[in-house]
Amino acid sequence: MGRQLILAATPPDEVNLLRFIRSIAPIRVFVPFARSAGELWITDWETNGIQASAFAVWPQTFSWSPTYAQSGALNCPPEGAGRFYVANANVAPVLEVTRTYFDRRQFGRIYWARNFSASCPLGYDVAEFARLTDAVWRWIRKVGRRTPSATAYSPYFLPDAWAKHANLAA
Repeated sequence: MGRQLILAATPPDEVNLLRFIRSIAPIRVFVPFARSAGELWITDWETNGIQASAFAVWPQTFSWSPTYAQSGALNCPPEGAGRFYVANANVAPVLEVTRTYFDRRQFGRIYWARNFSASCPLGYDVAEFARLTDAVWRWIRKVGRRTPSATAYSPYFLPDAWAKHANLAA
């Protein structure tokens, strides 16, 4: 199965999260869909942010060769046809991040799919990736905050998101 934390993060929080992960290992960041395979990879996330509803972080100390495919199957909506994606992301050593939308009161998450949707054994050191994931989870718990009435399903608010949450609640 996978592992996840519910996460409330703003774009500046996401940059700090990515900087932390980069302090552990060199990283590459990619989005789910783009107009070309090259545009999947976000190289300027520190300066320009990420303009997608989700993204994945690949710590490059874990070997993996991304393969690309193009959408356009029979049931694909016309507006989504021809878009590129990483076809083997389900077996990749990546942490997936979905975005927070305060206006919709929708929190994001950080997730490691592990072998949730893998149809074959994973091609990387799962125990070592679990240690990296533990370090990321510890960092989130250390710098993040939860509401006083937090339950197991309450989000961890990273600092900027916590300030935004506090302002919305006031």
